[in-house]
Amino acid sequence: MIKAIYGLAVGVVMSVGFIVGSAEVHGAEFILEPLDYDFPTEIEDAASDGKNLVVMFHKNGCPYCDKMHKRVFPHPKVSKLYNEKFIMIIVNTSGDLDVITPKGETKPEKEFASELLVRATPVFMFYGKDGGDALRLTGYQDPEMFTAAGKYISNGAFKDGTSFINYVRGMN
Repeated sequence: MIKAIYGLAVGVVMSVGFIVGSAEVHGAEFILEPLDYDFPTEIEDAASDGKNLVVMFHKNGCPYCDKMHKRVFPHPKVSKLYNEKFIMIIVNTSGDLDVITPKGETKPEKEFASELLVRATPVFMFYGKDGGDALRLTGYQDPEMFTAAGKYISNGAFKDGTSFINYVRGMN
């Protein structure tokens, strides 16, 4: 009887932990699932709301992409900054869905990723409110570095020619 109650208690705790963990992973309001993947329109809409667009290139099964979703996006500093200042759209590097690139060209996701030389994932492409490239980050970024990237873009530091590396060095 005691073993049965203990097993039930463990099952409930694990279920609650799973539910809470799932809510955190999907709690990033800044991640959109657009119907048409029209990046020029998304950039314009984000800018009209005072936000920037960031595109995350991922590959299904990528452990570092999963780590970003589970550990970084739900982090309080990241979610606060990115919910206020960004819209993120996720592009599958192996996907066949058509996207309209920031330059207005229509092509499959995998072709768009290939043209941008996305070989490892995740890759984050940040765009300025004018649609120009602002920053590219490759690989897993811890919460501090991902927050620094968000501040670099949202504060407009990229506009004066300051490199991201020098920006981060100046933060310390």
